[in-house]
Amino acid sequence: MYITLSVGLLALASSVFADVTYNVVAFPDAATNKYAVEVNEKLYPLRTSEAIFPLWSANVAGVTASANYRYVQLDGENNVVDREGFERQFAEKDATATLNEFFNRQTTITTLPPMKQVYEDVRPKPSKAWDSSQIATIHLTAEPGTFEDMMNNPLDKEAEPIKAGFRFINANTVYSVGEAKLSVSGNSSRKFKKVSLRVKFDDHKGETFFDRPIIKLRAEATDKTLMREKLYVDILNSVGVPTYQGSYARVYVNGEPHGLFLMVEDIEEPFLMNTIHHGSIKDKKQLGSLYQMNLREAPMTYEGPNPEDYRERVYMNKIESPHDKNMQQWIGFMKDLQDFNPAAPGGVEFWSKRLDLDGYLRAMAIEYLAGAWDSFWWRGHNFFMYHNPETKVWQFIPTDFDHTFNNGNRPNGDMPYQNFLPLHHSRKFTARPLVTKLIYKNKDINKKFENILHTITREVFNSEVLDARIDAYEQQIGPEVAWDYSIDRTDKPGKSVHRGFDTFHTAIKGKTIKPKDNTGKLIRGLKPWIAARANRVLNGVAAQ
Repeated sequence: MYITLSVGLLALASSVFADVTYNVVAFPDAATNKYAVEVNEKLYPLRTSEAIFPLWSANVAGVTASANYRYVQLDGENNVVDREGFERQFAEKDATATLNEFFNRQTTITTLPPMKQVYEDVRPKPSKAWDSSQIATIHLTAEPGTFEDMMNNPLDKEAEPIKAGFRFINANTVYSVGEAKLSVSGNSSRKFKKVSLRVKFDDHKGETFFDRPIIKLRAEATDKTLMREKLYVDILNSVGVPTYQGSYARVYVNGEPHGLFLMVEDIEEPFLMNTIHHGSIKDKKQLGSLYQMNLREAPMTYEGPNPEDYRERVYMNKIESPHDKNMQQWIGFMKDLQDFNPAAPGGVEFWSKRLDLDGYLRAMAIEYLAGAWDSFWWRGHNFFMYHNPETKVWQFIPTDFDHTFNNGNRPNGDMPYQNFLPLHHSRKFTARPLVTKLIYKNKDINKKFENILHTITREVFNSEVLDARIDAYEQQIGPEVAWDYSIDRTDKPGKSVHRGFDTFHTAIKGKTIKPKDNTGKLIRGLKPWIAARANRVLNGVAAQ
């Protein structure tokens, strides 16, 4: 059973004359500890319960929103053991309740600099789940031994999910599910000490996370900034490429710190119905075929007319449409790609009847701009292909954006897009006809791609726009990153890439180094990468 509560219902009024309700999310250092709010040098006890923990709340009579306040932690004898080192103020002096604030975090809501909507906005309707202006809290409760066993064996992909209670708290909402299925998520990310998690809700019982049956808590273990993937999603939203939404969440398990994660939705039927179709399709049976390519290289080359010619682990058919019986619709797309002569006229018209060409080219422009070396252009995976039954064309849906903005030091920032594919394939060539035939070899599609690339760079992918967004995220998640880095994971299996909190800021501002082989500059750091890529495009690709 799930429970949703709003701020005004979080605490029962202790007096009809109560003036202000205070709400704070906090995890006590000891089982007997508790919390209070300090107003005008007086302490007022806060209360919690099984239904709302770790939220503590109380109505306080005789005070007004004009009074500054702070939260304190008390021991079992009501002695102060921790007091916030700052005073809080209400934004509105006639307020009657605080937001759900977090203990020892001064900022609850962050105003993010806007990003221009370069192309049509294809995001789903606003949801209580995905709010980039705040960091939510997720509290998971599981049998300790079972959870530890899962954490100590992250490479076991055949392990059954464990049972876990789930509670989500943000500034305005408490959302609880008594029992969900919790498991380790990802492929190569399982090799790190901090692993990603997957939470599956029992949608057959009507239990979902704001209509999503599955969410993923992405660990961002390889990214010292913990913001590359979030920034990539923001950019895709700006240029009208459908993708999953995401927002930050601090995660606790059984009352203990577990880390800062990027909470995202999974690419499932609800994603297609909410994001691709915007509610126009309400019956799952009316959806088209969906293929997932995220484990091995999937070049989309025609291998033959039979399904047996295509490895299931490469082209995973997650949703099978009656129109795609025996993969014939999908195989036909790859056959058209093989037969397509890029030198022939009418390339844009030909592919617009088979593919959401604009969406695909925008996604490819962002892959190049952000140096996404673990995505389709370079590696042939981490994407979905969906046949839209309403438009009758295939749509490219990108996913998994942690290895971007040169995270991993693969391509260099000054590289032209014409060299982006050959750089990878110079080591081991694998055909990528959807790139080579359309973007590289077809004159009309190439012109369209360069126009898109130049427009995106001029309007959003540049330091003037993105540095401000990065600065806001740096302020917002900085305290959470420091907290995440302080968590002791030395007893967990796997690799650790973080060396200390100072690397967070260094990885953002970055530095430029010259490799030993003198092949050119390598860009390390989020901001320098954006500046270098934008400079390459604006000075190397003329607007058509």
